[in-house]
Amino acid sequence: MKLNDFLQKKAWKHWDKSQWSILILAGILLMVLAIPTKEKKDEADTVRENALDAAQTADAKEDYRKDMEVRLKKALSKIAGAGEVEVMITLEDAGESIVEKDLANDTSKVQETDTSGTGRQEERTQKTLASVYAEENSTKTPFVGKEMMPKVAGVLIVAQGGEDTLVKQNISEAVMALFQIDVNRIKVVKMSIQEEEY
Repeated sequence: MKLNDFLQKKAWKHWDKSQWSILILAGILLMVLAIPTKEKKDEADTVRENALDAAQTADAKEDYRKDMEVRLKKALSKIAGAGEVEVMITLEDAGESIVEKDLANDTSKVQETDTSGTGRQEERTQKTLASVYAEENSTKTPFVGKEMMPKVAGVLIVAQGGEDTLVKQNISEAVMALFQIDVNRIKVVKMSIQEEEY
């Protein structure tokens, strides 16, 4: 049935209440779906910001790891008998930012006396911790008081002098001192003559 025929025959006049209510509800549903809401935009912005933060954190972690590898490689290659050295470091986490907190103490004293002359005294102390924010261009960001660098999970050292027990011990002790990790998280191996870059 075409719309023009439907309107000319006035078939809609013979509809019952359920057909009209379905039509009205469908119209309302279409209107609601068409109206953009701020909440959806806020959720999308939040998801986008979280994704950017995660990407920045991953990049920062990778940069930190690479910098530590370069510095460790330079230091270990100077150990007597170590020769050429390649280093690989794995990290446990991405580090931690500790936000400054403001401690507020609220003390209230209540003193009551009844008609017989007996009294009681009550003192209440309420402590409140609130994050400290820095405000710039009407944007509040938490004030970070302390940055904890990522923790090292393990270190692999491939050294030309890696078969010598004394060299292995010196390398392991140097890595233990630098990263505060146990010896079981450090592996020192001899570099093959046919070195391949990885």
